[in-house]
Amino acid sequence: MIRMLIVEDHAAIADALAALLASADDLQVDVVCRDKECAEAQLLTDPPDVVLCDVMLGGRDRGFELLRAFGADVAFVMYTAFEFPAYHAQAIEYGARGYVSKTAPIAEIQHAIRRAAAGKHAFPQRVLDSARAAATPPTARELFAIRLVADGATNDEIADGLGLRVKSVEGTLRRLFDRYGVNNRTQLVALATRQGWLSSSDGVTPAAPG
Repeated sequence: MIRMLIVEDHAAIADALAALLASADDLQVDVVCRDKECAEAQLLTDPPDVVLCDVMLGGRDRGFELLRAFGADVAFVMYTAFEFPAYHAQAIEYGARGYVSKTAPIAEIQHAIRRAAAGKHAFPQRVLDSARAAATPPTARELFAIRLVADGATNDEIADGLGLRVKSVEGTLRRLFDRYGVNNRTQLVALATRQGWLSSSDGVTPAAPG
């Protein structure tokens, strides 16, 4: 019997998923957690065989925080509606055993859980290809600047936000354009959105500039 922990912050999805998975003879849902704190407590006191973990918890990608903290000891299958290259790359880098979409058939999710429990990987080819194609993420300071650009800030406003001179901001944006092969601010924001950088809070969003 494969003992499972489900981490999903939407109650209806969590309950439906638990019922569907528990219908299989070899799967047992021990606990359903709806936030990071509940999952941490469970993983510290009675770790399961497999954690089926939503990436986004409470509006932030806290699922990756759980994976990074516990993924070396417990098999994680990341479960999400987001198909960002940055997310695919992080899942693999932090040691997840699989990555499944919330739109996947229940049989595919069960298959991923069984492979993870057996010590095998369950990454669809599209996820592996996407992770390989993921661009190197910007630094925390660079991403802070990109977020301000996405919000429509001028170079003067970005300079104020980062505590830099305007010429330094102009230089930072030029370096970002050259690094990622884009021509302007709009293309830079579009790239950041596609990669998932603007949705990620993992190690790239400073609490304050500096």
